[in-house]
Amino acid sequence: MDILIKAANALKSVFLVDAETVNAEAKAVKRRRKFTPTTLAQTFILAFLKKPNASFENISTMAVASGIEVSPQAIEQRFGPELEQFFKLMFQSMTNHLVASDHALAPILERFSEVILIDSSSIALPDSQAEHYQGCGGSHDACRSALKLQTEFDLRSGALRSVQVEQGRAPDGASDRQQIVQTVGSLRIADLGYFNVPVLKQIDQSKAYFLTRIQHHVKIFVDGVKHDLVAFLNAQELGVVDCRIELGVSERFGCRLIAYRVPEEVANRRRQKLIATTQAKTRRQPSAASLAACDWEFMATNLSVEQLSVNEAIVLYRARWQIELLFKRWKSQGLIAQMEGKTDVVVMTKFWIRLCAALIQHWLSVVAAWSPTLQLSLAKVVEEIREYAREIASKLSTGCNLIATLERFCQSARVGCKLNRRKKKPGNLSLLRDPECLDYVLS
Repeated sequence: MDILIKAANALKSVFLVDAETVNAEAKAVKRRRKFTPTTLAQTFILAFLKKPNASFENISTMAVASGIEVSPQAIEQRFGPELEQFFKLMFQSMTNHLVASDHALAPILERFSEVILIDSSSIALPDSQAEHYQGCGGSHDACRSALKLQTEFDLRSGALRSVQVEQGRAPDGASDRQQIVQTVGSLRIADLGYFNVPVLKQIDQSKAYFLTRIQHHVKIFVDGVKHDLVAFLNAQELGVVDCRIELGVSERFGCRLIAYRVPEEVANRRRQKLIATTQAKTRRQPSAASLAACDWEFMATNLSVEQLSVNEAIVLYRARWQIELLFKRWKSQGLIAQMEGKTDVVVMTKFWIRLCAALIQHWLSVVAAWSPTLQLSLAKVVEEIREYAREIASKLSTGCNLIATLERFCQSARVGCKLNRRKKKPGNLSLLRDPECLDYVLS
């Protein structure tokens, strides 16, 4: 199905179907004098899509585009527990929709059915939410309330496979997303927080693939002999190590180790950061083993040399940064972590609305940019989306041709949102399309 049709269907389903279903539980609209569940959802979500710090006046202006006329004062009076619950349930419902491109972003990604980047982003909440979302605490009860957006992002198609709300204090490794069985032929790329040997073994048994960093203190077995990981690498006297290893103690699991020395300036920056972080947390110096590990980058995968070269593995793992950039767009441009309002109910209502807007923001970014030939700046695309929010509201409310509007948005984005050319190092997209452009000196 064409990506434009997918996006149009998702938007219609959200505002015409999901809003009605959610309202049956939340009761945000009891008497349909002006707002219906559909126009309520359109007005607030698209107002915050257009302007993430939308005022009551901005919201009432978007209401006009949605086919109704309400005053800013009436908008302000809408903020209450029912509205908060309405948009919380709307967000949960919207995460079930997938807007995915049929075209892979780069040829290397076509080797897999999915390329899942998994990571989480923490957001501090008002203390009043601590009963529902426990934070990490800390000194003087800092961050008593927080939640995590446990997110799975398919780099191949652009789809958000999962955005799950979890307790802020919950470690990534304990997320129940760790137990989700991957699809056959998919690749999961994860950082150290998700490293778990039984999980990797389960992925392998599911005929799926993984690419993950390894904890430096993990013991490895090479030809049946137990080794300290960093000591083993230093003993090789090589800049690049690519060999078969076994992980685990009671039940060993075979996989492939890919390790390479990072440039000296990178290693020195890592050591400086490690020393500062360790001293701040424990008032102690980091261990010698931790400092020695800064010289290396090491990963484990169950992909063979024939399936993935060393350069390709490095490029794919670097691409994990794309999920960090997704969170950055949500926070810096979508303002999902900004907590402002006269009451905590207003604060939390705006939070859930912004999350709903962030999902639509991502769907439209995929519509415009997910192509093996385009090189668009997703940050610029987000700004372009705002220009079309009011028109999308108008088309939805009148039943006019939404696809035509999405087509014009795509044309505009593809002209005005091109990536700035890099004079020196190639960016992630260029590396994915040509891994041999990797500029690390692997020696």
